[in-house]
Amino acid sequence: MAVTVSGTGSPGVLVVGRDAAFCRRLSAQLRTLARRLPLHLLPPAVGADQARRADPAPGVALLDLGLPDAQGYALARAWERSGPRLVLLLPSLDSLPQAEQLRASDLLVPPIRIDRLEQALRQALGTGPSPDALMAHGRDGTVAVPVEEVLYLRADGKYVSLRTRQGEFLTDRALADLSRAFPERFIQAHRNALVARSAIAGARLVTPELTGGDADPYWELLLHGVPDRIAVARRRWPLVRRCLPQGRAAQSLSPEAI
Repeated sequence: MAVTVSGTGSPGVLVVGRDAAFCRRLSAQLRTLARRLPLHLLPPAVGADQARRADPAPGVALLDLGLPDAQGYALARAWERSGPRLVLLLPSLDSLPQAEQLRASDLLVPPIRIDRLEQALRQALGTGPSPDALMAHGRDGTVAVPVEEVLYLRADGKYVSLRTRQGEFLTDRALADLSRAFPERFIQAHRNALVARSAIAGARLVTPELTGGDADPYWELLLHGVPDRIAVARRRWPLVRRCLPQGRAAQSLSPEAI
């Protein structure tokens, strides 16, 4: 879907919020971003009815899914067929599973930081980093991490950690979103972990004798370049096993051997 351009020559961006205060807060952040992004901020819409009457039609809409009576979800589904590119604003993490069923360029979970808002807008406007890079936070601030450098991703509360050979970074993109975006690159080893297929060096069976406990045996993945181990859920093992290099299962390998 092409981004609609306003009469100013820049894409029109519409904030659709549950109340005037919500719209004011988000509009203030957008005015700051408009100094360095090619966008034209349209008058905000309070509620779905105002949004449908927006003139000119927006190219990008920041849509609050917290609108009363599930109006945000209904509007998102209507705009999926013919409407602006959507950035969905979730009222809480609890709404994430339902929001992930909608078609959107990005999902934002409160609190909405201005750097994360900029990332979402750049993605919606088509001015962001390469689609094969992930915006993440590291020691040196926000950076674009090439997907091919990511060894694994692990959900941890509100954030997802990205592990590369160089270190660890954080993103607030949902793990399920990343799984859908890069299905050929990553395989789900556990409900909270995605592993790059090319990073898998082997696997070993962890038994109570190894751990000194009485837990059931489970498989863990050994990775190229880092000593980290990723536990594999029992129901995921049949699929993950297919990604193992031939003959590398059931081996206990030292990091130096990988």
